[in-house]
Amino acid sequence: MEMEDATGPVSGWGADSADGKMFDTHSDAELQFYLTDEKGTNRNSRINMNESVTSTDFPARLSVLVCWPEKMFERYNIHLLSSLPEIFKSSFFARRPQDTVSLYKCLEAFLKEEPLGPEDMWYCPNCKKHCQANKKLDLWRLPEILVIHLKRFSYSRFLKNKLETYVDFPVHNLDLSTYITHKNGQSSNCYMLYAVSNHYGSMGGGHYTAFVHHGGDRWYDFDDSHVSPISEDKIKTSAAYVLFYRRVADS
Repeated sequence: MEMEDATGPVSGWGADSADGKMFDTHSDAELQFYLTDEKGTNRNSRINMNESVTSTDFPARLSVLVCWPEKMFERYNIHLLSSLPEIFKSSFFARRPQDTVSLYKCLEAFLKEEPLGPEDMWYCPNCKKHCQANKKLDLWRLPEILVIHLKRFSYSRFLKNKLETYVDFPVHNLDLSTYITHKNGQSSNCYMLYAVSNHYGSMGGGHYTAFVHHGGDRWYDFDDSHVSPISEDKIKTSAAYVLFYRRVADS
């Protein structure tokens, strides 16, 4: 069973739709719960908390629709609802796909100077107290093998969530020249991708696979004991978790 949440204040669900009357108009002062299928087409399915649900007309997978009346929106702070982990995306309540971000943009954000907040202040060894400060990371030199760990999990005070943003990363020419603080001109700053570790699932559990380059234009998909060829244009997905690069000569 899955739970979906109405994304805005709902004064009533009694309006006609393309499929007819969808739900009963609900009270001004309390939450309303409805059993529905993936498309939200079941009607007159309101859940009464003091009564058992005996209907057998529902499919094996059910969704619970929670409707918030306007007075409840005024009474409670509901901003945390937008951060709830999404376990199942039904077509009826499908969210907008997350935006694509390039690996270069991720690097720029990682290296950008940022102020430390009041809860994460810097401890000064000279004055022996915590002070407001800025944090900045710089790249001075690069390794032969570069491993990039993408941030796929989001943490807040109360919630943990899986991030599935599609990161567009270079396969043949990752050029980090513009990100090096001190350039010595002796080593190449270009890299070629040779493996990708993928994670599928959520914070509570998941499955790992790997795409590995095996010379020429050959890539293979390693999924537990199963190994199969995969084309290079299929190795970039939103499941990419760890990227493995090898230094190559400047192109």
